[in-house]
Amino acid sequence: MGQSKNLKHLQSICKDKAKIIKAAFSITNRTTTSIQITVLRATTRSAQSPPHDHHISTLLSLSNTTRHSTSACISAIIHRLHHHHHPNVYVALKSLLTLHYMIAQGSFSLKEQPLLHPMSATGFEFLNLSRFVDNTDIQSREFGGWAQWYAGFLESNLSTSTILGCFLSSSKMDIEKKKEKLKISLYMDLFKELEALVSMIEEICKAPSSLYCQTNDIIYEVMRLVGEDYRMIQYHTKIRLTELSERLHNLTKNELTGLARCLERLEGCKGRLTELFKNRKRNDSFWNLEGEVMSKLMKLKKNAEMKSVSRKMIEYVTESTQLNSQLSATSRQLRLLPYGESNYCLTFTR
Repeated sequence: MGQSKNLKHLQSICKDKAKIIKAAFSITNRTTTSIQITVLRATTRSAQSPPHDHHISTLLSLSNTTRHSTSACISAIIHRLHHHHHPNVYVALKSLLTLHYMIAQGSFSLKEQPLLHPMSATGFEFLNLSRFVDNTDIQSREFGGWAQWYAGFLESNLSTSTILGCFLSSSKMDIEKKKEKLKISLYMDLFKELEALVSMIEEICKAPSSLYCQTNDIIYEVMRLVGEDYRMIQYHTKIRLTELSERLHNLTKNELTGLARCLERLEGCKGRLTELFKNRKRNDSFWNLEGEVMSKLMKLKKNAEMKSVSRKMIEYVTESTQLNSQLSATSRQLRLLPYGESNYCLTFTR
């Protein structure tokens, strides 16, 4: 068993080196070649560790030189994710990690790459790992579930960023600018953004239940980055909850109902999130705000329902009164004669 594992490890090393040599001799410009080689080195078949920091730093540096290099960087990562003869879960996870680093730390031009926005707002699965399977061994199959989920999470990240009009990891200045615009945004736009953020939180909650896998350095790094995104999701959600809280009195009954359902979905995630990030700060202020908005919302919704019932009762009583009045008036106009009396004389002849 040990010899078989060592042999597979040796084969993986040879395959990685062969790809690096092939990239080095490919007919492309120097920057593109450097990007391809760095991506290969960052996404080796080894199960031991996530991409090294210096490889990520090199990619970030290379991607910032020109628009062509920016596009080449994203293309190389996506190509590495999909184009290999036999699915390898560690290559897939490291490719997704590398892409996540680019999304979180990359320049504005890198984040605006069309490859990162391929119909993402409509839920198009451009990373396409929903059926990913690596049957090499039990651990590979187990980690394959993490690769599927992580790809779905990154797709949700990009689609949510498209709806928000900014990336989760945008600078504080960009977020503050967006915050000012929210004050004049329509309710439907705010609700759409809040719903996208809640959907992303729900995607986090779909993480595989095999939390023991987090003892692996690669999975641990995945959850660390997801945890950072979750922190930013909370920040963006709090901004929109605060703005919506100030508008609750102006919402219709249907709008209050829709918002209540959205917040109920959010509350339903709390237990799972506590389980996933139990060693992190609980962010009580976030849940306290959500609870306050929900309480205020339910009170207004109840009042709206009571007013609706009262209005219907008043309308019913008014209609009944009007009907009785009409019947009384009609009765007086008829002036019915007593039985047996008549104003006419009938003559019978034989």
